[in-house]
Amino acid sequence: MPLVRTRNVRRLVAACAVTALLALLVALVQAPAPAAAVTTGNGALVYSPAPGSSFNPEGGTPAGTTYAKVIVLKHSGSANGTQLVTFDQLVLQNGVQVYPIYRSTNNGTSWTKVADVNPSAQFPALTRTAQPFLYEVTQTTGDLAAGTILLAGMIMPEDRSSSRLVVYKSTDQGTSWSYLSTIDTGGPAVYDPSPTSTTTTVWEPSLLIDGNGGLAAYFSDERQKANGVLQAISYRRSTDGGKTWGSLVNVSAPTNRSDRPGMITVTKLPNGRYLATFEVVNRPSQSNNTAPVYYKTSADGLNWGSPTSIGTPIELADGRGIGSSPYVTWVPSGGPKGMVVVASKWSLDANGAIDGGQNFYVNYNLGEGPWERLPMAVTYDASDTQGGNFSGFAQGIDVSVDGRTLYQATNVENLQTGLNDIRVGSIPLDAQQYEAENAVRNDASTVAHVQASNGSKIGNINNAGSYVEFTVNVPAAGTYTMNVRYDNGFGATATHGVSVNGGSSSSISYPATVDWGRYQWAQKSVSLNAGDNTIRFTKGTNFAELDVLHLYRSAALDPVFQVQNRSSGKYLEVLSASTADGAAVGQWGDTDHATQRWTISGGNTVQLVNRNSGKLLEIPSGQTADGVDAVQWGPTGSATQSWTAVTSGGWWTFANANSGKLLEITGCSTADGAVAQQWAASGATCQQWRLVKEGIQ
Repeated sequence: MPLVRTRNVRRLVAACAVTALLALLVALVQAPAPAAAVTTGNGALVYSPAPGSSFNPEGGTPAGTTYAKVIVLKHSGSANGTQLVTFDQLVLQNGVQVYPIYRSTNNGTSWTKVADVNPSAQFPALTRTAQPFLYEVTQTTGDLAAGTILLAGMIMPEDRSSSRLVVYKSTDQGTSWSYLSTIDTGGPAVYDPSPTSTTTTVWEPSLLIDGNGGLAAYFSDERQKANGVLQAISYRRSTDGGKTWGSLVNVSAPTNRSDRPGMITVTKLPNGRYLATFEVVNRPSQSNNTAPVYYKTSADGLNWGSPTSIGTPIELADGRGIGSSPYVTWVPSGGPKGMVVVASKWSLDANGAIDGGQNFYVNYNLGEGPWERLPMAVTYDASDTQGGNFSGFAQGIDVSVDGRTLYQATNVENLQTGLNDIRVGSIPLDAQQYEAENAVRNDASTVAHVQASNGSKIGNINNAGSYVEFTVNVPAAGTYTMNVRYDNGFGATATHGVSVNGGSSSSISYPATVDWGRYQWAQKSVSLNAGDNTIRFTKGTNFAELDVLHLYRSAALDPVFQVQNRSSGKYLEVLSASTADGAAVGQWGDTDHATQRWTISGGNTVQLVNRNSGKLLEIPSGQTADGVDAVQWGPTGSATQSWTAVTSGGWWTFANANSGKLLEITGCSTADGAVAQQWAASGATCQQWRLVKEGIQ
């Protein structure tokens, strides 16, 4: 669903009441490595349009900004780590729109404007810009060298009587730009998603190097209505570095004159495959149109299966989804195969209705199977839809050079100006996550909230005896950064007292948030011992609620999962929470105990370390026979403590590196206490496992 200069968004859904806003506070706090970036204060301010400066030619609410995009340079030599941001700036400069380019060389802490890309210099009649996309070339393609920066966008005349997709390039990290080519042209830039629409617009370009080394330009195409296609997502491919473009190929082009896929972005996975996300306007129905997000995969970024297929919805295990203007990227942190991260404007309940949006959706299985949530770095008014200024629309994400920090750029409402600011924030991707509802608490209560991490938070920490105590487990003693996701609708700064391992208390501060359902991050350094520690939060001044803790340090932390058997639905554990060498490993229903938590280190070959005992999953004595029971043991360096991890269809298999046989539950039992064994591959579901992270501690 394209947004051109923030129209009166006459599409999607019945108008939602715009939430009353409080001024957002900016705190430019630099965290320790690796996430030397802005997490607190709802991110760092990049740009704030002056009051009254924005326009909307259709008479709707002016927005100031939309379509924020961020990239972190990774193929630019000494400039690696530099961040660039652009956005749809709905403010005229000498009667025309431009694409502004902002740069940060300090991990997003501060931003400097370095360029304006002005398409009207090349096309004098095309004075309006929309839908920018930034891309750093990852390898030589044609005569484009790795590290070249590309900017794609849609441009149009004042009356929007045509649409043109163009590409510009920069070879000096965004300081100067030159026109490269036109990808495609279309009819008037008019949004009409109705089945009787006759529009022929081309919208929303994005770029990626495909599996054969060409440059693919993906976009939305409304010119196929004669074939019953209301809108397609398509691409043209260039083999000469973006100078010329090949024939039109469809990724998804349903022929029912109802489904309207659009806003495609594509990422490359570590297995060489490609994953595309896009919204589908007119779903779940034309009257209840919330634009749920779908995805498709491809072996090469070029062949996407049947073009009439709409793909697969991105959903949690309980059917909750996301909608509107998605952006996808794969990151190397978070799991044995990294994780796929998708940002979108809002979340959807299991019936497809909008109910806010403050979480990324992530997948640890290369896009297959159920998804989970990960709290956003920057939040915005997700209910701001029709008739509003559409904050959070078409945001961008990218990962740091070391793969450990996720950066998010988005437009955020500003009460003082009535327009959207552009802000960039970050979260650590390899942090340990601890849910507040799983902590020990006294004189405090669990509060259900759909945008809280795992769907719950802890409130009513209101009295002298109130506390919330987390038990955390870290691999080594040292100083850790603690990010605390909280909400504070009290209207003034609140505090909690924080004590570690029963020591003296110090204060953590929570600036006011928009309301009691809008989250931000506070930050504090804590000194922890190796192994288990307690972190207690007590009542301070005023009031705040706790959602989740992130703990991280300069050295990477391995991810922690529950390992769920497909056949039984039960979790791998060291039985009876034993800490002894040789203790049996089996399955049990969810107990919330550390004996059901496993640190998983490595990539294709992993080790599983039990969080309760600190010992490794192994097949004892290097045995290779079928039916040998799995146990735990202290580290020996033997291959029998390593496992080859393979994911397929959303499920994992773990093959012992010594025997080559798969971890399974004996006899495919569904009983508590059934032991885990090794067995030759049989295809049985009791040899298949799911990694679960959200909601565990």
